[in-house]
Amino acid sequence: MPYLTHIFIRRVIVLQKSFTKKIRSLSIIFRLQALIVIPTILLLLNLSTVQASYLHAKGSKLYNDNNGEVRLTGVNWFGFETSNMGPHGLWARDYHGILIQIKQLGFNSIRMPFCNAMLRDGAKVNSINFYGTDPYYPRADTLMNIELKGLSPLQMLDKIIGYAKELGLVIILDNHSREPDGYMNEKLWYTDKTSEKLWIDDWVMLADRYKNNPTVIGVDLDNEPHGKTADGGSIWGTGDTLHDWNIAAQKCGNAVLAANPDLLIIVEGVEQYGSTTYWWGGNLRGVSTYPITLTNQDKLVYSAHEYGPEVFQQTWFDDSSFPDNMESIWNAAFGYIVKDNTAPILIGEFGIKDTSSYNGKTGTWFKTLLEYMSKLSYSWTFWCFNPNSGDTGGLLSYDWLTVEQWKVDALKTYCAPLINSTSSTRQRIVLTSKAVHSLVMKKNVIEYNGKSTGNIKVDIINLNGKVIRSETSFPVNVAHVASGVYTAVLYRNAQIVDKLQFTRY
Repeated sequence: MPYLTHIFIRRVIVLQKSFTKKIRSLSIIFRLQALIVIPTILLLLNLSTVQASYLHAKGSKLYNDNNGEVRLTGVNWFGFETSNMGPHGLWARDYHGILIQIKQLGFNSIRMPFCNAMLRDGAKVNSINFYGTDPYYPRADTLMNIELKGLSPLQMLDKIIGYAKELGLVIILDNHSREPDGYMNEKLWYTDKTSEKLWIDDWVMLADRYKNNPTVIGVDLDNEPHGKTADGGSIWGTGDTLHDWNIAAQKCGNAVLAANPDLLIIVEGVEQYGSTTYWWGGNLRGVSTYPITLTNQDKLVYSAHEYGPEVFQQTWFDDSSFPDNMESIWNAAFGYIVKDNTAPILIGEFGIKDTSSYNGKTGTWFKTLLEYMSKLSYSWTFWCFNPNSGDTGGLLSYDWLTVEQWKVDALKTYCAPLINSTSSTRQRIVLTSKAVHSLVMKKNVIEYNGKSTGNIKVDIINLNGKVIRSETSFPVNVAHVASGVYTAVLYRNAQIVDKLQFTRY
């Protein structure tokens, strides 16, 4: 972002270490355990058999391999780019549970920031809890994150991508910085420690590593190139190879496609183009004259970041015509690319902490942006899932479990289905060897195929742990249950014998 005020306050990671020590305390772990609504015998996930699909662009729209139009509507889950060199929250949650929760909340993708330093030999992950269980993935036989113990940051990323694949989620890799927590100071895509060549080589390595794995759907080459012409920052279209982001992005993007031709190449804007400044990474005015040229243009996606007055009080928020002025501002900065049917746009970051802040202008901006993106079928990834982003907060509260429901409610209207086509096949995660699988979901009906002996009851429970319905006979028709994620819990003689998780759309 373009201002020191914002630079100072944004995502105050320097406070994170002390916070980490506190949140990893046993009291927090016990709190999480206490939040498990029902003692778990087994968890039955509607994970689905996934027919993977890569994406490509036609004009301003994205399509899957079946030529079905799709949108990426996801969240940012940060941490690999910080001194932790691993996703934040794993001091309190299991990574399986976090990914399940992201899916259950209705998102289809995750933008995963990382730094180049995490790719180096000897890089180590900090602040991970290996004790207790996660409310969304309670396993009686293993401990939280136990599969991650002793892994390097890159190996840990492999694990997260692997489980995202099982869930049908897709991942955008975002090169957020070269050094841990370096995004505020790194105007360019290279540094003294990470040359442009090494930056490209790192991307080629990752592209090759995830080749033939469509869970990794795209690569965001550099987060928020910024700075101004006068201070040696990233610029667009001048031909200066030391500072021209257009040239570097094109060079890197083609190198990535040579290693893995299936990836989307995501290119952000800059801060200044000509005499006009905008949010860091959000100024794509230069595309009209100096577009990115790839070996396969169908793999190109442009990306902008967009924020409200909580991040910085831009002049347009105080204009007498606000919010009616915003559409023309967005169109000038990046929206014309979609309107001209040139390429798709991903709004890679946008976030909000409080709708009432700045006399309600923050909430008005947020609502206006959501409507604008929907009208033009934008893809987006909300900033962020984490609660610990300094100026925007996130979708979770600081217990790393409770949802900021008003944010989810605002976003879910605009969420798209999963990118990958799925079947109704269910995968069971068995927590005890003696579990009896008896519940079957067929369309909107839960059927029972277990033993008929004993007193049978099934409870339908929402995400808040409230029993909204109890039945003692089958089948149970849930067609009229409100949209949301639920768990059907089957009891025989007051003992839990099966659980089925399902979503009503």
